[in-house]
Amino acid sequence: MKVTQVYSIINAVNQQMQGESAVAVVDLRGLVQLGDSVLSSNDSKDKFLNTLVDRIGKTIISQRAYSADVLSLMNDAFEFGAILQKIYVEPIAATESKQWNLTDGVGVDQYVIAKPTVHQKLFSDMVSWELTVTIPDVQLKSAFTDAAQMAAFIDAIFLSMRNSMEMKLESLVEMTYCNFIGERCVNTKINSGHTVINLLTDYNTLFTKELTPALAMADTEFLKFASMTINMYLKRMGKMSTLFNSASYKRFTTAENARVTMLMDFTSAVTTYLQSNTYHDELVALPNYNEIPYWQGSGTAYGFANTSKIVITTSDGYNVTQDGIVCLISDVEALGLTVDNRRSKSAYNSRGEYTNFFEKADMGYFNDLSENGIVFVIAESIATPVLHA
Repeated sequence: MKVTQVYSIINAVNQQMQGESAVAVVDLRGLVQLGDSVLSSNDSKDKFLNTLVDRIGKTIISQRAYSADVLSLMNDAFEFGAILQKIYVEPIAATESKQWNLTDGVGVDQYVIAKPTVHQKLFSDMVSWELTVTIPDVQLKSAFTDAAQMAAFIDAIFLSMRNSMEMKLESLVEMTYCNFIGERCVNTKINSGHTVINLLTDYNTLFTKELTPALAMADTEFLKFASMTINMYLKRMGKMSTLFNSASYKRFTTAENARVTMLMDFTSAVTTYLQSNTYHDELVALPNYNEIPYWQGSGTAYGFANTSKIVITTSDGYNVTQDGIVCLISDVEALGLTVDNRRSKSAYNSRGEYTNFFEKADMGYFNDLSENGIVFVIAESIATPVLHA
């Protein structure tokens, strides 16, 4: 497998999340994998002997039963193996029913081969980092009056270490979402897709208005329109369609299988200005609903311009700067986790009389762009991605 060290990305993202720096470009190439149809002979080997071939650790049959009246990251990671395999079988096309066109002297061949069309995606990469802290045996004793005080101090160090790991994990999940949003901008602007919806442009065009993003966030009629549109697309995704993914697969996503992620700025505006919880309660009732304070970070100011913005280089190499992002509706299988290998290690140095403690993480994050996913923005325009030089 290909292993990428991501400590520098994590540290930069954490600064944006914690208000220590402005929202700035994050290069996500190598962090979020988009999947391959075949494996690389150079990368698909173990990282110890560099000889043994990586094995598929898990297979997902990417198919679910569809009914004509169909009204958090996949985190069941595997321990052994290195590859997540997703298999998709195309719907079967209708053909002529032969029994209604029988001809004298001509047989009907019932043994004609009709192979199904099958696609696979293989997710085989992972990212890695570690946290390290040193705890001395005796050198700190002079700073405390008893063992209990010193033990409390050391406990605080380990708590900080655990909290730091949680922050790092949180930031990479958020980058997985950001990359999916960026890839949807690429699909819409570069590949003529329909997976980014500009609520502001649609509203201004339909009602001949000239609202700006700032005015729209406080306009009752616009918020009604935006809420209606988001709910409408959620229901539309329940019908089999090729419109809501980037691979022209025939997909459908029921409300139960949809992950709805909303920006708090938008949900607060809706509940405040509409003075009604109907819209909010309907979405909150969904099993995979979540509200977030920002997509990439708060920046140095917790304003809508920062919280609704992403500035990234996507996994497939496009620079994307998109603002006004208020909602992402995706299939639960569109964003996920493959490898989840976290562990704690320690090493004692007898000569120096100290112990080094290590918190290590190897994780595999993926976007499956063949799954349904729609991004909703309130912006002057949808970003035009530029291929990274």
